[in-house]
Amino acid sequence: MDGTKPLHEQLAECEQWCSERAEKEYLEVATKGLRVLPEHYAELAKPLPGQMVRSGGWLLRSDVIGVGQWLVMGFMILAGIATVYVTVIQYVEKTAHPFLYATLLTLGPAALMIILPLRMLLRSYELVFGEEALLVQRRVFGWLDQAWRLPVAREVRVGLAYRGVQASRGSENVGTVALLSVVVASGGEEVAFGTDLIHEERARLAILIDHYYNGVEGV
Repeated sequence: MDGTKPLHEQLAECEQWCSERAEKEYLEVATKGLRVLPEHYAELAKPLPGQMVRSGGWLLRSDVIGVGQWLVMGFMILAGIATVYVTVIQYVEKTAHPFLYATLLTLGPAALMIILPLRMLLRSYELVFGEEALLVQRRVFGWLDQAWRLPVAREVRVGLAYRGVQASRGSENVGTVALLSVVVASGGEEVAFGTDLIHEERARLAILIDHYYNGVEGV
């Protein structure tokens, strides 16, 4: 692939290439993955929604959306809850307390309809750079969901590579699609994360990490 292309475009092309093949055919190439090159540092000049400077690192809020999109999502959630309620009450209308039972039986699906979209939207990755270690924290609803810590040696290698994470192609297409993780390696150890992020976000995290540890001052 052309190394001068934006890293997120290379990532999309690589995953598309993998999706057209069986795992045994793409495993070796995808495991090697894509390296971050100095030419990619120029991409940092373009602001990315949700990217903010933090003390000693960066914060990337994923799936940042506007007020209009929040309103649409809220309407869809309410419509879904109303549909479940109307469906349930048909089965309990002959009971002594149909409205109470319908409400109670709707609470579970309603909670899922609210929590699942918010879990996808209200998440963030925080990078904390240190001379001795890199710390990556994934937060959902503001609470720590998962953390990766990598002791930093003399050399730090950063890229996007396949580490066994796959996504379903959906009900119409049997099989899975390979997802490339942000992979950071140093001193014989590595951490891999970020497959829940879109291409631009994964590429940006990889570039930020490589730029900090391997970038030329002033670039």
